[in-house]
Amino acid sequence: MKNTVLLCMIALSLITGSCVKNINPPLSFLVDTVANVYVNQNDSLILPLEVRFLAGSYDEKVTLTISGLPPHVRLAQDTITGAPTFTANFKFYADSVAPLGNFPVTLISYSATTGYKYYTFNLGVVRYDCGHFVQGNYTGTNTCTLTNYTYAVTATSSGDTGVNIVNLGGYGSNTNAFMRLDCNTDSVYVDQQNIGNGVTMRAEGSFTANRITIRYIALNTPAGYNDTCVAVLNR
Repeated sequence: MKNTVLLCMIALSLITGSCVKNINPPLSFLVDTVANVYVNQNDSLILPLEVRFLAGSYDEKVTLTISGLPPHVRLAQDTITGAPTFTANFKFYADSVAPLGNFPVTLISYSATTGYKYYTFNLGVVRYDCGHFVQGNYTGTNTCTLTNYTYAVTATSSGDTGVNIVNLGGYGSNTNAFMRLDCNTDSVYVDQQNIGNGVTMRAEGSFTANRITIRYIALNTPAGYNDTCVAVLNR
């Protein structure tokens, strides 16, 4: 009798154990994202994107791909797969005839438990001399602490990443502000300088294909006071 009870208990234990599954929680991960990326015509750029493990299954794979590239821009490898944490190095190639400008593209991630996720960023195609990319005629609109107004501006490239801005802030056609560009972060800087007409200015901001936006302080303006303004230059 005892042996019969023991055998029954063992059989029940085996049956019960076979129904228990070890289910891993859904994968949780974080993908590094960017706002703007720039590649020069007839050149390449490597964009590293880290996929960081947060929780869940360590061996679940994540696939990244980038879609919506502009004409004459391609990827060395358009799909990269790995188990977090890993870094996906996307390498862009831009032909010499790739169109200049900023183009919205989409980074897509996929894993079995999280499905698809979408991240949009701007891919800028530029020349080596980024100053040439933004040169031209602009209409400036100022929002200042004391007044608002519009004016005409001319931007001329100076070196690879420099731009001369005539009449920045509307302080006269005899003024010239030298602006530095950082094409990897779409940033612009005007180091403190005398721009002419007795005006001293310093500024920083950002640029896109057809707009430059800066925040600046101007001392000794022609109107006889100091200005703190946001200038938006559109072409």
